[in-house]
Amino acid sequence: MNITQNEYYQNNGNAPLQENWGTYQYMLLEDIVNNFLLTYVGDDKVINKVDRNEVVFHAKRGLQEIHYDALREIRGFEAEVPETLRLPLAHDFVSLVKVGYVGSDGVVHSIMQNFDASSPTSYLQDNTPQAGILIDSSNNAMTGTPVIETNWKNQRAGNLNPPEKTQLGKRFGMDTKSGNFNGMYHIDKNQGYILFNSTLQGVNIVIEYVSDGMYDLADSEIKVHKLAETFMYDYIAATILSSKFNVQEYIVRRAKKQASASLRNMKIRFNSLKLNELTQILRGRDKWIK
Repeated sequence: MNITQNEYYQNNGNAPLQENWGTYQYMLLEDIVNNFLLTYVGDDKVINKVDRNEVVFHAKRGLQEIHYDALREIRGFEAEVPETLRLPLAHDFVSLVKVGYVGSDGVVHSIMQNFDASSPTSYLQDNTPQAGILIDSSNNAMTGTPVIETNWKNQRAGNLNPPEKTQLGKRFGMDTKSGNFNGMYHIDKNQGYILFNSTLQGVNIVIEYVSDGMYDLADSEIKVHKLAETFMYDYIAATILSSKFNVQEYIVRRAKKQASASLRNMKIRFNSLKLNELTQILRGRDKWIK
């Protein structure tokens, strides 16, 4: 991950290598594994012998826990909503963070999820009084587009016209989870797509999500943030000791306690709260409420 300053900034007079920008904050998972085997495994050490593949497995599990719990390095992609009103989930999608559309001002406006919609499997039926399920040549039930999906995506979200003065203050009992001007979406994780209503057709959508950072990457390509290096070592040691036979229980408890402390310290390090940002937010604490 180390390159010269000339390679980082100028690339010998050519355009900068943008793929190298900001890489110093990371180290490779392969280096984490090598350092662990060199430092934690051997004679006169707690772990006297362990297979490299086992270390790689626990290292990847530790990195996944970091992404899910502490790191929260949010990724995102932008795409235009097609006529089908469907967009596929990202190839490395794990958990959804936020969905919004890009306004003319360059600001991403949040879109609310419709929790009342669903995407069930719709089976095709024949015209007999029993309305039997149609079966294909492979003896499998034939499926089609659910009616609930068709009807939902054709409806528009909310009242898109500004309210009249005579209507102001009269929307008592409004369901706030669906009271949104920006449109709505429905996510189907099983089929791997996000469905939008017709209001958002042709609009650029930004989908932010959490990834585990390991999709389709070799051990020599997976990156680990340097602030999480200590936690990775402690997590690997604790998980290996807990799965080994004939290891004293107090040693396992001590290793787990050390891993828990490292996780807590890592979260503190990753905390991006800054004093000047907090001061800016709290400047409105004395605002008068009319």
